Amino acid sequence: MPKRTLLWFGYFCFLALLTYLSLTPITATSLPSIPYLDKLAHIGFYALLQGLFSLALFFEKRNSFHKIVWASALFHVIYGTVIEIIQKNLVPGRYGEWQDGLANVFGVLIAVLLSFEFMKRLNQENQKN
Repeated sequence: MPKRTLLWFGYFCFLALLTYLSLTPITATSLPSIPYLDKLAHIGFYALLQGLFSLALFFEKRNSFHKIVWASALFHVIYGTVIEIIQKNLVPGRYGEWQDGLANVFGVLIAVLLSFEFMKRLNQENQKN
C-alpha cells in the first residue's frame, strides 16, 4: 500500500477517534488532576490531526500545498469549535470551554508551521541534489 494511502487512512482514523473521544461522556474522577493537562492534550491532538493531514498532502505532490494546508487548518479550527459547542450543549458530563478551543487553535498552528518548515527544508535538500 502506498505511503500516501496509509497516511490518509491514518488521518481519517484519527479524526474518527478524536470525534468519538470528544463526544463520549466522561466523569471528572476518571481524569488525572494534573494542572493544564487537558489543554496540553488538546494542543497535542490537534497538532497531530493537522500534522497527519499535512504529511498526507505532502505525498500527494500538489503545487498548492500552502493554500490547502491553510484551508485544512481553518477546517480543523472550525471542527474543534463545533466539537466544543456540542460538548457544552449536548454531551452529559462534558464541558465545552473556550480555553480548549484556543488550545486546539495552538495545536493546529504549531503543526502548520512545522509542516511549512519541513517542506522548506526538503526543498532545500532537493535543490542541493
